[in-house]
Amino acid sequence: MKKVLLTFGLATASIWAYAQHDTVCLDETVIVATRASGKTPVAQTVVTGNEIRQANIGVDIPYIIEMTPSTVVSSESGLGLGNTAFRIRGVDPSRINVTVNGIPLNDAESQTVFWVNMPDFASSVSSIQIQRGAGTSTNGGAAFGATVNMQTGRTSTRPYAETALSAGMYGTLRNSVSLGTGTVGRGFSFDARYSDVRSDGYIERSAARHRSMYAAGTWQGDATFVKLSVLHGEEHTGLSWNGVPGYAIDAEKYPYFEAGVSDYNPGINRRYNPSGEYRDSDGNVRYYDNTDNYSQTHWHLQFAQRFGKLWTAHATLHLTRGIGYYEEYRLNRKLAEHGLPEIEIDGTTVSRSDMIRQKWMDNYFYGLTFSANCKSDVLQWTTGGAVNRHDGDHFGKTLWTRYNNGADPGNEWYRNNGAKNDCNLYSKAVWQASRTVSVYGDLQFRHIGYVMTGVDDDLAELDQSHYFNFFNPKAGIFISLNDRNSAYASFAVANREPTRADFKDAAKYGSSEIPRSERLYDTELGYRLEGRSATIGVNLYCMVYKDQLVSSGKLSSTGYPIMDNVPDSYRAGIEVSGGVQIFSPLRFDAGVTLSRNRIRNFIAYTDRYDPDWNPTDQLVENLGTTSISFSPDITGNAMLRYEPVKRLSFTIAEKYVGKQYYDNTSSDMRSLDAYFTCNFKIAYSFKLHGIDFGLQGLINNVFDKQYISSAWVYRAVFTDGSPDYIENGFFPQAGRNVIGKLTVAF
Repeated sequence: MKKVLLTFGLATASIWAYAQHDTVCLDETVIVATRASGKTPVAQTVVTGNEIRQANIGVDIPYIIEMTPSTVVSSESGLGLGNTAFRIRGVDPSRINVTVNGIPLNDAESQTVFWVNMPDFASSVSSIQIQRGAGTSTNGGAAFGATVNMQTGRTSTRPYAETALSAGMYGTLRNSVSLGTGTVGRGFSFDARYSDVRSDGYIERSAARHRSMYAAGTWQGDATFVKLSVLHGEEHTGLSWNGVPGYAIDAEKYPYFEAGVSDYNPGINRRYNPSGEYRDSDGNVRYYDNTDNYSQTHWHLQFAQRFGKLWTAHATLHLTRGIGYYEEYRLNRKLAEHGLPEIEIDGTTVSRSDMIRQKWMDNYFYGLTFSANCKSDVLQWTTGGAVNRHDGDHFGKTLWTRYNNGADPGNEWYRNNGAKNDCNLYSKAVWQASRTVSVYGDLQFRHIGYVMTGVDDDLAELDQSHYFNFFNPKAGIFISLNDRNSAYASFAVANREPTRADFKDAAKYGSSEIPRSERLYDTELGYRLEGRSATIGVNLYCMVYKDQLVSSGKLSSTGYPIMDNVPDSYRAGIEVSGGVQIFSPLRFDAGVTLSRNRIRNFIAYTDRYDPDWNPTDQLVENLGTTSISFSPDITGNAMLRYEPVKRLSFTIAEKYVGKQYYDNTSSDMRSLDAYFTCNFKIAYSFKLHGIDFGLQGLINNVFDKQYISSAWVYRAVFTDGSPDYIENGFFPQAGRNVIGKLTVAF
């Protein structure tokens, strides 16, 4: 860490010494390196600060971008708060690159973003750019479906203060206070925000109790920009990640005796959450307060410098500190698997017990990103890279067991460490070859080194190391047919390493099962028409995968699917989006994606047992060409906005998601029905005595649709032909619900 700081300091001093002092605005320079320009030949959508504010009533980032093309969102609590996620083109979150101010936000080990750790982050975001497909070179994990680049709040030149209160059904309440000094002294400014978010959740015992803080100090000189920002989030969330068992959703389709999740039948109850369920000594059903508790603090020190009229450079030193645990009541667990001795009770050996345990994470992620940018009339060129390191401990504690076995409270039964180095260098350029033609080229080299040591939660040894070197080239052409019409074409190659869960779960089955890296070949063709009152964009894509890691149907002890490489799979489709200003107060926007997402020659492996649950072998089924899980063939959205007078608007937003399979077998028994939702929003703002007031009211799911956004399944078969063992979990979303927001700004 000291070496990184010293290197950053020397680089900063060197740049400062040669700086020229032209007056420029540099607060966006730090994200230029990772964003696509208007003439970059990729499918892209920008969500502006105004659009973020309009959507930010009481939901997390995934729901802010829900209306962008090919996007499907899901919430474990059913309300859009807590554990939320999004997929783009059917691609799961671990394959979507996310950065904030150019800093990787994806967890280095799982390669996903846990938005629950960043409550009310949307209140500090000024813009979001989404690049679908492989996108342009960026920092952090590979983009196998999209790149999401976020910029935190731009520096305000004027002082301000704002407070916002959101309140809605299911105990939802959010308070936030923001303030800024504006520019004071010789270019200094300070901005801050504090938020408190609470919700009981739609699903039982999925309550959220979150706090977050953002603070930034900025100095803007004539040609120099320095900013130190801190983003802190603290979350306490009821565990609902197991979902609602099938027998509580549809008892006919998923009979109770097949579930095997609980010995309690709640009947039909789409809000039922079995997490923490147990019986007391009198046989009464009780619920332990299973919770997820985590805090995460991001530190960013950004520096940008202008050199003359053409050149800018930036460097950012960053540190993310995360620590927390989830605590749960577990039934009938093996004592030996938790490092505890068996005990004798009245001459009987007891080897299993109910217990309360915690699983901890304690990690650091730090590094340096940098870039140099040149922009002239004929060339926009960027070269840069990053050096990042993740150092994370995983360990578990048993707090209590039903039987007194002599264990101390807080007994630690496992501990392991993951250390990951991620370095990349890239160079990309858009060359204006003629008045109408721009040529794009992009080269990236990425190195990953990952070392795991220690034992896992089942006491299996995890000592292993993996190293990857990836070369990711991209090229394309952008044609400006005239002032209103443009077209583009591009081809990109992307490579991605397996996740920690892929490595550790596979290693337990022998070295021959170690997963291989994945490769994507992405072809994009696009056309855009921008008229005076109407726009339309069409994008054709074909994403061909080699050795894509897909779910095998098995689950690890923490509910993660065990992944297998499949040699041949693809996603191909057409995205159409556009809008029209029907007349001055009325605007209509809509989009649709039609796609085909398939695995060729998919082989499904299902665990097989004898009648006494002794494992025998695996059932092997060659299912031919199947649909990739969670990849609907059609998604669509529409929005109608009516503004009869200034400061008053009415908005109807609609979303359609087609049928999805929640495993890769294309079995209708393991599919989610298509669903359609409609939201209605009214917004009014006014000024009184120099104070700005804003009122928003939102009715979610106006037609009270009973739909499910996600699910999981585990299946086992038996040698004697007994009915299959099915264990599943579904994530129903809330029916009609209402939330309102009041904003007061000075």
